Amino acid sequence: ETVLVPQPSENDANDPLLWPVWQKEAAFWTIFLNAIIFAIMPGPMMAPATYALASTLDVTLTNVARLGGYQLLVVAALGPVVSVLAQKYGKRPQFLFASTVGTLGTIICIVGSQQSRYNTLLAGRIIQGLGVTAWESLSLAAVGDMFYLYERGWRTAVIVCSLACMASMVSIIGGVMTQNEGYRNLFVAALPFNAAGLLATILLVPETQFIRVTSSRAVEPNSQSYGDNNKKGTAEHVSDVRATEGTQAPRKTYVQRLSLWSGVNYTQKGVLHLLAEIFIHLANPAVIWILMVSAVLVSLFVVSAYILAQVWSVPPYNLDIAQNGYFWTGPLLGGLLAVLIGPLCDWSARWLARLNRGIFEAEFRIPVNVLGALFCSLGWFLFMWVVDNPQPHGYYLGSFCYGCICFGISVPSTSAGLYILDSFPGQATEVFVLQMMLKNFLFYGFSNFINTWATEAGAGEVFRVFGIVSISLLALCIPMCKFVAPLLTSPLPILNVF
Repeated sequence: ETVLVPQPSENDANDPLLWPVWQKEAAFWTIFLNAIIFAIMPGPMMAPATYALASTLDVTLTNVARLGGYQLLVVAALGPVVSVLAQKYGKRPQFLFASTVGTLGTIICIVGSQQSRYNTLLAGRIIQGLGVTAWESLSLAAVGDMFYLYERGWRTAVIVCSLACMASMVSIIGGVMTQNEGYRNLFVAALPFNAAGLLATILLVPETQFIRVTSSRAVEPNSQSYGDNNKKGTAEHVSDVRATEGTQAPRKTYVQRLSLWSGVNYTQKGVLHLLAEIFIHLANPAVIWILMVSAVLVSLFVVSAYILAQVWSVPPYNLDIAQNGYFWTGPLLGGLLAVLIGPLCDWSARWLARLNRGIFEAEFRIPVNVLGALFCSLGWFLFMWVVDNPQPHGYYLGSFCYGCICFGISVPSTSAGLYILDSFPGQATEVFVLQMMLKNFLFYGFSNFINTWATEAGAGEVFRVFGIVSISLLALCIPMCKFVAPLLTSPLPILNVF
């Protein structure tokens, strides 16, 4: 017997799992593109011009870094609010709000940049941050709402890898535009994309959250595996099989699906209960592992961008703003190659399930992280050697190293994202929000001192520390597979006290 995970509703065509393929794909690609426009594009677009902006705006390098740092502080602080509202009222209102304020923030940045007013530009960047949170923290959870387990691999990889890959593309374009057109036109060029993203959200992203009623035969994943009638169940053989009985509830019209809010409270839990649940997950060792191998590793890669222009804009390299942008070609290629990690995770999980007598475990997503350890080691430590032994053309090898790092951090991010969707389907939003919060708090924290650290100790020392931390955290994958998995057969009992 073939059993889909998760099980679709038996009597409601409005279930996102039962949407027509065109509607699912339209929603997915809109979410993917808006994650780039609103969550990824604002941060790195000014990165290649960091060194030049300090003199243009008459501020220190640290203050230029804070244009991104304060933005990310807002993103992190807003995380719990977005999580609670999404769980209670759905994801569509959060996406609509994020698109609206993200567009407004870009308009304010245009005003500030045209007048070269640092404080106005900072205000616009902070308001842009209000538009980042939902797209960064809810996008992967929306994939889990619309697609079956076996359909999620490459989609998760595409969204996760876009963080690094498209951030690199934005940096390349931003560097060239700043060099040729001036930084003032960066936000002017971004505004049409913001407006298009807002319009697409209104028209193509209906509510993906759904209160699902399934048959008594439904098999839902718990926090460890998908079990059989006694302990675990097989979910290795899957196909596009719908519910066993015909649908009865009428499908909403297109106009009805455009409503700002579906009118449904998706949980009866109180706001304080939902808020507490986010942080109670920190008692789960699996969640701690997820935060370490995804949020922390990604943050190290991203914050290193704060010092790249500082490294390459001075002798013996003397790169201009456009050339600083071209440096991101390496991570762009690394991010593109990392899209293959999603299908690789699916293939390795199926292979391990066959070895395990057809029983699938979410921990089968973890072994691919050996690739992450290899490429992070190569990237960080070779990059350290490059900047400690400067050569006029050393930035080519540096770009290769940064591409290896980009690929390396994308592996555990994809693995952890799939693990969340498989192990915590009911709590995916909270876990993704924790991931996003930690990552952005680290971004903000590093923005206050990393330029000074690189100036005093040298960029090579920064990369050496980042490499050691990366390998140490990826080593946590070993106990996660061997010792922690048996502890995760059910949700945390402590959640039941609320």
